[in-house]
Order: sequence, then C-alpha cells, then structure tokens
Amino acid sequence: MASAMTKNSGGLPLSCKEICLSFGSFQVLKDVEFSLQPGRVHAITGENGAGKSSLAKVMAGIYRQQSGSVLIGDEVLRLSSPKAAQSHGIALIHQEPLPFEHLSISENIFCGSLPTRWGSVDWAMLHKRAQEVLLELGLELDVKRSAEGLSIADQQLLELASALAMDTKYFIFDETTAPLTPKETEGLFKVIRSLTARGCAVGIVSHHMHEVFEISDEITVLRDGEKAAHYETSETTPAQVIRSMVGRDFDPGIHDRKSEHAERVLDVQNLSGPGFSDISFSIRSGEIFGLAGLVGAGRTEVIRSIFGIAPIDSGEITISGEQHAPKSTSDSIARGMALVPEDRRSDGLFAGRSVLENTSITTVHKHLNRLWMIDQSTEAAEAAEALDTLNVAMRGLDQDVDTLSGGNQQKVVLGRWLMSHPKLLILDEPTRGVDISAKADVHQKIHSLAEQGVAILVVSSDLLEVIALCDRVGVMRRGSMVGSLERSELSEESIMEMAAL
Repeated sequence: MASAMTKNSGGLPLSCKEICLSFGSFQVLKDVEFSLQPGRVHAITGENGAGKSSLAKVMAGIYRQQSGSVLIGDEVLRLSSPKAAQSHGIALIHQEPLPFEHLSISENIFCGSLPTRWGSVDWAMLHKRAQEVLLELGLELDVKRSAEGLSIADQQLLELASALAMDTKYFIFDETTAPLTPKETEGLFKVIRSLTARGCAVGIVSHHMHEVFEISDEITVLRDGEKAAHYETSETTPAQVIRSMVGRDFDPGIHDRKSEHAERVLDVQNLSGPGFSDISFSIRSGEIFGLAGLVGAGRTEVIRSIFGIAPIDSGEITISGEQHAPKSTSDSIARGMALVPEDRRSDGLFAGRSVLENTSITTVHKHLNRLWMIDQSTEAAEAAEALDTLNVAMRGLDQDVDTLSGGNQQKVVLGRWLMSHPKLLILDEPTRGVDISAKADVHQKIHSLAEQGVAILVVSSDLLEVIALCDRVGVMRRGSMVGSLERSELSEESIMEMAAL
C-alpha cells in the first residue's frame, strides 16, 4: 500500500492561476491566485461568503471554474470530478463528513479500492491495511465496527484515513475545526504537522484567527471573491489579517448597562433535569446573562428545559412573575420566549425553503387576512426590515436559504425571532461557525436588543464572546452552577478557574 505519510518526492506545488467561478450571474471567485507548497500549511481566510470554500472545491474537482487553471508544477490539470482530483493526489476534508454508516471503518477507508483475492474481498488484508492507516494517524478504533455513531472528529479522521490510503499529497481542510472541541482540534493539528513533516502540502479554510496563527505558515485573505492579501504568518498580526478580511478595523465593543431595577423577566429556582441539577439564576429586562463552562457542563441542557424541548424533573421557572411549566416549545413562544439553537442547520433552518419562509415561519399567523390568506406584501416587508438590521447578504427574499453563507444563515434564524418581538431571547452558541464581520453584526444586534429591554440568555464556549456580551455570568461544571461573576469580575482566567477546578 502506498501511503501519503511517506516523503513527497515530487516536491511540486499545487497552484491556482486566475481562477474565476460564477453561479449564474453571481461571481464567486475573481482571478484568484493561490498555491500549496509541500511541507507547508497555507491558510485561506476571509468572511463567510468571501469564496474560501469555493476555492477549495475548485481544487478538489467539486466545482469547475469558468476560467483560469489548476496546476501541479507546470502541468495543467483537468479536474472534472473529485475522483479526477484524487488521481492527482488531492483530497478535501469536509467540516461534516458523510461516512457510509452501514459499512465498517475498514470499508469506509478503502471504499472503491477494496483488496481482493480470487475474485472476492480479502477481508483479512482489508482490516490489516485499515489498521496500518489508523496507526499512522495515532487513532485506535476497531476497524471491523460500523461507522455509525462515530463523533464528528472521528468521522473527519476517517475521511483523512481514506485520503491517506489513496497516496494523497495535497490535503485541503474546509472549516474542519468548527464542530470540534479544543482537545479534538489539538489532535487534528498534530496530524496536520505530521503530514507537512513528511512533505505533504496542506491548505486550511478557516476564519478563526487563533487557529490560523497556530497552525499556518502563510495566509491568503479573500474578500468578495478576490484575493485581498497574502502574508507570511510570522510577519503579520491577527489585527492586520482582520483588517484585510473586513476592509476596516474590527471593534467587538463592550457595552455597559444598568438593569438592577428593571423587571425580572426570567427567574429559575432549583431547576433539575437531564444533565443538570439545582440551577438557580434570574435575568432582568435589558440584561444579558451568560452561562459559561466547559463542553459537557450542562449549559445547553438547561436552556432546552427552560424552552420546553427537554423535560424538567424539579424546580420552578417564572416568566415576568408568572409560573411557567412548559409542556412544549409552543408554550414558551406564547410566553414571549425565543431560542436560537446551537445547530442552526439541523434545528434552526428549513432546508430547501426560501429566506422569506425561514424568516417569517413563526409569525406567519400575524399576516393572515380575513380570508385566511397570507398578506404577502406585509410579510415580505417585515422580513426584509428584520434582516436589513442584521446586514444579511442575499440576492433576495426568494433565495434558497441553503445557498447563504453560514453567517448569513445564522442571521436569518435570529431575524426570524426578531419578528416575534420576544421579551426573553435565548442564544445557544450565537456565533459558532460565523466569520469576524458576521460576529460583529450579531453582537451589535444583541446589545441593541438589550438596550431595547429584551432579556437575553447566552450560552457560548467562546470566553471572549461571553466577556464582550454579558452583564453577569453563571459558571457551570458537571451539571451544577458553581458560581457567578459580575461584569467587573469577568476575565478568561476567572471563568476558567471556576469551570475547570
């Protein structure tokens, strides 16, 4: 078996020259230049919608450019499909892989190239080769088990193992750290370093500055489909890269509100449920309260129970002085609550539907006329107004929501709840997977809603986000509330001291 973990003897770069890509009349990439050098990590960064993933998919044979060339050394490649790219040693590792869950790990790794003996699959050889590839990744898995139930991190490593088995020399990671924990990201970076140490060329698509500066040797910034800048990582700073990404200086902003005399909107007393116990806190009108803690601390479980998604074992919830025992999410919505979920794709969006339908779905009953027909002009006007305040980049309300960038999809989910005018807004990881500029827009809107009197509950694993947004923070550990911090006490150190001890 040839292995990509052996030295890349060719030492030839993978290059993009004057790449142009359009979807209809919308130009996604404009004369983009980019290259992957053996033994180096090249980061592609930029706002959502800048063209990062599109460029990666051109190199991987998923998209075909209208003009320009992809080359290895001086050889122009004809990348008519991902299989054609694979034949040249190019592989794209996706953010959310789709393994064949009913097949074994061995079969997933060697899918399409199963070793045979006397006309039948040589199962012993298959499992042996799969085990060898996994060992090169430092991964201990039973190669005979099915791929069903694997974590996202292990699914990515399974996809990477499959690429290794095909003698891949050029690896492109497309936002692969977005669904990973810090520990899983650290493990992935260890694998990437081992690839470059053996002469492979690596590209990573990311807008997380701390990751870009930790793993990359060079950085290309895309903005509006064009190459905005190129830097050697050691010779630039995150602030300079961000300026190139957004075309301006980025100020996350920290607002100071006084809400101690405002109405108490949410009061949680001794609440217990699946994954948490004895949780108590309150939020007043115009206040942003955060729940912080490590992955698995029980933060999401708490807000799911408050909103009526998960059951409550004991304790009390009060909304504006009235007891609230939600039997369903409809009960919570009727009380003026709104929830932006952590997983927008699975829990927040209606795939295959328009931006308008996704935005107005919770308030469509308000737009019914006497004949029980939707007043489409009013519906569209209110949806457009809500999305305009969030700077949603779209071609129109009739655009399929699936075609929006991740940041704009998140804004659509938030815009939906703005139309319902909630008095309590719950945000679970509100800017996960969105870029710097979209994060600034979302943060600005959250502050604006608080200033208008909305009570806001935020769950975030991004400690800098917690500090920038919240007036008070409750820290959870292993399903329990272990302390709370006022704004003046907030720091990464103070939160982690409570969360990790």
